[in-house]
Amino acid sequence: MVHGPVHGSEARPSVRLVREWKGLTVADLLRDEIVERLPGRVQSALEHIERGDFAGAERALPGEFSSVLPGPGHGRSQRRLLAAFVTVSAVFAAAALAAWMCA
Repeated sequence: MVHGPVHGSEARPSVRLVREWKGLTVADLLRDEIVERLPGRVQSALEHIERGDFAGAERALPGEFSSVLPGPGHGRSQRRLLAAFVTVSAVFAAAALAAWMCA
């Protein structure tokens, strides 16, 4: 946390900006290049919405809409979890091997 403005020779704080993916927006659905990438069920739901048939859109695409297209960073947390699991397993294996060799 940075308190107050940074003056003169004070070290500048490092900044890391992160953009969250919240899913498609209405503006995205108005762009042809995005709509063309959508699965058929979603395109069908969008056609219902454009006609004002919201019940038809819900029947065409029940559930959550945000998971239709993976956003930036999709799957990154699974890779981190796998890396952590492999690291912890290697540490335990090394500790078990060391204990076995000392016994």
